[in-house]
Amino acid sequence: MIPLSYGQKSNKSFFTPTKYGIQFSQGNEKSFLFDDPDYFYRTNTAKGQIYFLIANFKTIDFSLVAMPQIQFIQHQLYNEQFILPSESNYQERRQRFTQLKNLSISAVEFSLEAKKQLFNSFSIFLQVGLGLSYIDTETERLAKGFTFIENGNFGFDFQMNSKYSIQLFGGVGHVSNLNFQQPNSGYNILNTGFGFQYTIK
Repeated sequence: MIPLSYGQKSNKSFFTPTKYGIQFSQGNEKSFLFDDPDYFYRTNTAKGQIYFLIANFKTIDFSLVAMPQIQFIQHQLYNEQFILPSESNYQERRQRFTQLKNLSISAVEFSLEAKKQLFNSFSIFLQVGLGLSYIDTETERLAKGFTFIENGNFGFDFQMNSKYSIQLFGGVGHVSNLNFQQPNSGYNILNTGFGFQYTIK
């Protein structure tokens, strides 16, 4: 049997937020992990954060984080041969998709976070998230409309005082629609970012 230590936080309902925050990140397909010569894809993301404590085990907090967000994206197809002649209207699609375009993704992501305190004001954390989203523009790799986002981040948390903290993190992200629509080649990115959190006392 594994003992869990809840302390004073256990007096609150799970549905009572413990922290609010905001997070900013930039992601790019051109990286040491992902570098597809067929296309260019870069995103700037702003996320709100609402934390709900699940459990505390010794020096590790486990939280569910709800993150409404908006992603502002630049995308361009470099290799027109990615669109095959067997596809309908392939010449028009090649001309349209090889232009640099701006698009956006609106999403609500739910992330599980494990945060381990190492020192009084310094912690490390791991986030793994899945979200429901809407992309407003069709590209050669992804249909317009409903899609999914998946993210994994690892970072550092610096507690400035009893209420405010700063996060620095990096991670990977993926966008696809599980073949609900075509095309569905999807996108992969490496991202870095920072955030600010306010703890509710």
